[in-house]
Amino acid sequence: MSSARSSRMSFRLLPVLWMLLAASAASAGPSPGRGVVSGVVTDAETGEVLIGATVFAPDLGRGAATNAYGFFSLPAPADSVRLRVSYVGYQTADLAVDARADVRVDVALQAESALGEVVVEADDVGERPEATAQMGEVALTGRDVQGLPALLGEADVLKAIQLLPGVRGGAEGTAGIYVRGGSPDQTLILLDGVPVYNSSHLFGFLSTFNGDAVSRVELTKGAYPARFGGRLGSVLDVRLRDGNMEEIGGQGQVGLLSSRLLFEGPLVPGKASFLISGRRTYIDLVARPFIDAANREAEANGRETVDPSAYFYDLNAKVNWRPSDRDRVYLSLYGGADVFGFESVDPYRQCNQAGCTPTEVEDVTGGGLDWGNLTGAFRWTRTVSPRTFAALTVTASDYRFDVGADIEEGRGGPDPASARVRYTSGILDLGARLDLDIAAGAGHTVRVGGGATLHRFTPGALSLTGEIAREGVAIDTLLGASRTLGADLVAYAEDEWRVSDRLQLGLGLHGAVYTTGDYVYPSLEPRFSAAFQLRDRLALKASAAITQQPIHLLTTGAGIGLPADLWVPADSIGPQRGTQVAAGLAGSSRSGRTTWTLEGYWRDMRGLVAYREGAAFTTPFDDWQELVVTGDGTSRGLELFVQHRTDRLTTWLGYTLAKTDRQFDALNDGERFPFRYDRRHDVSAVALYQISRPFDVSAAFVYGTGDAVTLPVAAYEGTTFAGGSVDGWIKGDNTDERTVYGARNGFRLPAYVRLDLGATWYFRRGPRPHALALNVYNATNQKNPFLTTTDTETDPQSGSQRQKLVGVALFPVLPTLSYQFSF
Repeated sequence: MSSARSSRMSFRLLPVLWMLLAASAASAGPSPGRGVVSGVVTDAETGEVLIGATVFAPDLGRGAATNAYGFFSLPAPADSVRLRVSYVGYQTADLAVDARADVRVDVALQAESALGEVVVEADDVGERPEATAQMGEVALTGRDVQGLPALLGEADVLKAIQLLPGVRGGAEGTAGIYVRGGSPDQTLILLDGVPVYNSSHLFGFLSTFNGDAVSRVELTKGAYPARFGGRLGSVLDVRLRDGNMEEIGGQGQVGLLSSRLLFEGPLVPGKASFLISGRRTYIDLVARPFIDAANREAEANGRETVDPSAYFYDLNAKVNWRPSDRDRVYLSLYGGADVFGFESVDPYRQCNQAGCTPTEVEDVTGGGLDWGNLTGAFRWTRTVSPRTFAALTVTASDYRFDVGADIEEGRGGPDPASARVRYTSGILDLGARLDLDIAAGAGHTVRVGGGATLHRFTPGALSLTGEIAREGVAIDTLLGASRTLGADLVAYAEDEWRVSDRLQLGLGLHGAVYTTGDYVYPSLEPRFSAAFQLRDRLALKASAAITQQPIHLLTTGAGIGLPADLWVPADSIGPQRGTQVAAGLAGSSRSGRTTWTLEGYWRDMRGLVAYREGAAFTTPFDDWQELVVTGDGTSRGLELFVQHRTDRLTTWLGYTLAKTDRQFDALNDGERFPFRYDRRHDVSAVALYQISRPFDVSAAFVYGTGDAVTLPVAAYEGTTFAGGSVDGWIKGDNTDERTVYGARNGFRLPAYVRLDLGATWYFRRGPRPHALALNVYNATNQKNPFLTTTDTETDPQSGSQRQKLVGVALFPVLPTLSYQFSF
């Protein structure tokens, strides 16, 4: 399709969709004889909103869940309605409401937690999976994340998500997520509604999310709602706490790797609050005195000095202001970075019979690898009426990556020479959107909205600069430096429709126009979900979605979330497009404490990108598109998820049977091959148990089929041509060994097995709770390979040699102790 034609078509799509939105909003008029009960559910002690709290009307057999701002709206066809409001870890509130007219009811729930204790009563476990049409949705609270065993004592959001069915990590110990056979870029990761483009610290071993500041994490794996877009497969929505509106306080942790601190309190009691949390590694600070002492000794003896730096940090800040009962204003900021580098100084020495002394001339070598995210959001929410809730959001997201090396030879001497290599990349987003939640009556809950986002891509700029003083030569070269601008215009409409007591439908349409340069890519993406009640507490469910992703992530394939993975626009390559369908069963026990889902899914992915054979982000190029090839992928699987909560025990079991493959004409001779992180069988089991009032224990077990890898299958001795004639073919010094590789990802590593354990002892020092936490990562000391390499093995009798595969395990059994405190 020509650019001009696609542009004309695309700009016709959005007006059509906006007309649908207007029609949906118009249907929100009051229904005769029906009132609407609406309000906000909060924590009684802190005033913070509770996301995902359940508001259930037992006499009507229906309910609603609070949205991301704690708001709910429930049509009530009776004069008086009895409501039961519940949330995990809180006392249930029962109240009767006069619903002859629209009425607002704000509910404050009392927490049932002390010294880590969480009491869960029957039917207080949140919205049951069979009670909603949405499929593939799993939510974890901040308490869930904090209670799990942790690598190096760091509670981690993404590692918690990896324990869910259909989700797996990359390399051993890393925090990346691959959902239902998709690559990391196919999951939209949001922090308080702002996209995060790199979600890891320490080369992927920890996520950027500080667990103390997290309120709720929600993963939607399948046909995600129409209000989300721009990604092919799934959505991970991370919401931060608002901050305590009633009293000043804080909490923190001192661990092996890093320390973190959170401080919160009211700016105006009951009206405005703030929250600030920070985390930083301190290994560099602890090592600094030893490094300085070693360098002083080396300098005194005229030897080389080395000054390394290695640390990461992140900072969250949030202000929450309630100017009226109907309005809330939020301002949230996040900043985080990883800094790795070194500088070595090697002085020239003058030597004679008496010895050697350093001179003023020296060689200096340095290098660094830095990356980080900076995000911000301003949000104004307003309860327009008991039936309508509005949220206006303005966002910014900036991700940068910078790696460089510097060499100065003969600095301070007569003939210095210098060279510098620097590689930079990044992506900057500026966006705004408006969202409306409408209780339309007649069994309809409507969400409509739209927005725009401007993108600035820096796919990668490689600069080479240098100077040779003696020759009078200067070098200044820049490759691949062009920036690309892009824009997204989106609009959506959703309708959660209770057709009858037994049938619920989720209908949605997401319309988008993505433009960059001379290219325009429009899309209309329908979303469908349904739940049919087979009997009480058992539902048959189905869902389907068509999605489009206008940006790509070029990955190194290392699976450790390297910052060198490049975000690039669609441009002439075109966007990724996908189709996914799912069907299954969902149910719960009569008490509501046990819930389960069984889902089968199929995904089709088109327009995937990968580096050509031998190419990488450091390959010199004028255009990144010269380095990539395009292809397709499929994924299909079956997932089982069983969750159980009681007053002292929270546990879940997940199992995934899946197959994922890829096909690129320019890779693997055009033959289809397994995805690098295809895992046929995956089992995860988690338990968090309160032994007694001051003691908690936890365990997490993971089993998975080994990763698919590409291995050498043969080697032969090759020769190089020399001398300019056929007779120039020689052996000896010009002989090298050539390696022949087998099918791409055609071999399997041994199965992955890991058991993590945790124990926490809570105690009081004064009025505030404190805790000591012991975490044991890989308690059975399983040698799970972080990477693989080959080695040569020689037979001592025959002298023959053969290649063998060697797995390098990074994490043995690893116990850590951390101290948690509050004030």
